[in-house]
Amino acid sequence: MLDYSVIIRTTGKAGEKYARLLKSIENLNPQPKEIIVVLPEGYTPPKESLVKEKIYYCPKGMVIQRLHGIQQCTTRYALITDDDIAFEPDFISKLYTPLADGKYGFSAGPLLEFFPKPGAQTICSVLIGAAMPTFFHKGRYNTILKTTGYSFNRKIKVGSKQLYETQSAPWTCFFADMEAMKAIHFEDELWLDKHGYSAHDDTTMFYKAWLCGRKAVIVSDAFYEHLDAGTSRKGNYEKVEYSNGFNTVVFWHRFLYSQEKGVKKLWCQVCLEYRIFAQKMFNFMNAIRGKMTKTERKAFSTGVAAGKVWIKSEEYATILPIKH
Repeated sequence: MLDYSVIIRTTGKAGEKYARLLKSIENLNPQPKEIIVVLPEGYTPPKESLVKEKIYYCPKGMVIQRLHGIQQCTTRYALITDDDIAFEPDFISKLYTPLADGKYGFSAGPLLEFFPKPGAQTICSVLIGAAMPTFFHKGRYNTILKTTGYSFNRKIKVGSKQLYETQSAPWTCFFADMEAMKAIHFEDELWLDKHGYSAHDDTTMFYKAWLCGRKAVIVSDAFYEHLDAGTSRKGNYEKVEYSNGFNTVVFWHRFLYSQEKGVKKLWCQVCLEYRIFAQKMFNFMNAIRGKMTKTERKAFSTGVAAGKVWIKSEEYATILPIKH
């Protein structure tokens, strides 16, 4: 019998979407040993329930809530998920298979909706260095770029049972070997939660795992539905933009710049400055078109400036270096 838990990060406000997640869990085969639900301190548990959940509380945060659930986990494996996911009964079996022999530490299903749509959206993403179709790593799902963006494989053979290694994946739902999860010491990355929204949380975890030799894989036939309750962003757009700026700089410095030597460091610096400049121009155009407020536009720039100061601070210097 597969020894695994389900860990759910929630604010208790997803409603019908959370009910669909619980129904999916109820239909899983095999069933989880435990269901761990992590809420922010002071929040009310969702009324939707399977009765057998274990409820835990911790400070609010997309990273810290997941980590708190992982700390409570007593099984070898865990499905770590947001509160707005739905999947089929064989979902766990498909995600477990590539982890069984220890080659991979993490697996996830394909979520192609996160990629930019063909056409203008893709062109814009390429121009600002955020995302681009892959040219050199066609066997991967995602590859991290020196701009902190990523290249993506739009030609995933969904449903083919083919496996695609990846340097990043959506944090909405993934399956983990707890030994791999603990080995990457993700508790060192709580800086992601510093400003009310954890931009780059998914990229940080999966890319750190990649650097540490704990690779992730996309299972092309492990389908799931992202119902997108969107509770993390609602009414929070200024914090989102600030966090995007701050976390972009810190991720870049910790996982890209610091991993290179010589002229490659200079190239990393050029890539970051281009990314920041292009994003500022994009935000400026959005503000002119009324799709972003002036305050939100400035929040990104302020976050970038704060991030550049923080990576030179004593607090940042105390974070343990990445062990390859």
